[in-house]
Amino acid sequence: MKNMEIIKKLVGESITESNLKNVDCYVHKNFALFIQSMGFCEFAVKEKHAHPSYMIIIEFGTDDFLTAPKIELKRNYYLATIVSPNVPHEDKGVDFPNYYTIMIGKEFFESQFLLYQDEIPHYVGHQFLICHDVLKMLHLYAFESSKNMKNAEITLECQTKLLTHWIIRSLLGENYDMRSVSTNERVGRIQTYIELHCGEKISVSDLAKNANMSVSNFNRLFTREVGISPKNYLTSVRLNKSLNLLRRNDFSVSEIAVKCGFSSLSHFSAAFKNEYDMNPTEYREKYQV
Repeated sequence: MKNMEIIKKLVGESITESNLKNVDCYVHKNFALFIQSMGFCEFAVKEKHAHPSYMIIIEFGTDDFLTAPKIELKRNYYLATIVSPNVPHEDKGVDFPNYYTIMIGKEFFESQFLLYQDEIPHYVGHQFLICHDVLKMLHLYAFESSKNMKNAEITLECQTKLLTHWIIRSLLGENYDMRSVSTNERVGRIQTYIELHCGEKISVSDLAKNANMSVSNFNRLFTREVGISPKNYLTSVRLNKSLNLLRRNDFSVSEIAVKCGFSSLSHFSAAFKNEYDMNPTEYREKYQV
């Protein structure tokens, strides 16, 4: 099998080509994607096996999860699970392709993770959400990996790095649904404006004026293109920004409310609780790094 040396480095020296007879493998240096094609991976069901790399399993919303979801599943997101290197585990055999498995080399993954945080958590089946758009990127990676196109090594290097960062950001709660980015020039420009200026006082009328449209026409166009109203989109962006600040201890909750563009602490707390079913202080206590 092509790239068996890299597969052994990522999965474990004892894996054999026979173990992968039911699996399609797409491999490049520090990154491997395994997709079931005819059945389950025979290595995955070995009792108490471990890998020298980080393993990420992404499941695709069937009722037959490998492990019961312990977190709230959201629309447009998949359930993902990560296991650190050398953590014993075993998977049940699944006869149909309802999940993908990703292996990322330990040194490479940790070098990228340390760009975000000073310490690397130890993951033992930690669950997190990852945007549906990752599937497009994985399929693009698989396509490029399976072709012998000129300079494929260059594009695969870029794709594996981008995928790794997408996974790390998702682990840290920094998901972003790329399908919500409009291809309409006006709406896309306003979305970028909101991302850059969400901490400032912005009204829907300000946004409409920026788009050179009436408020009613702007509301209608934005909602049609993005799926939610501009007001709700602005609140969502502000709340996402607050999550990152709450996980650190640089600012008080009141300061975060101001930095994220909320008119008051009470407004921030109410919006936060409505979205996450807990108040900002409870979130900080639970997820502070």
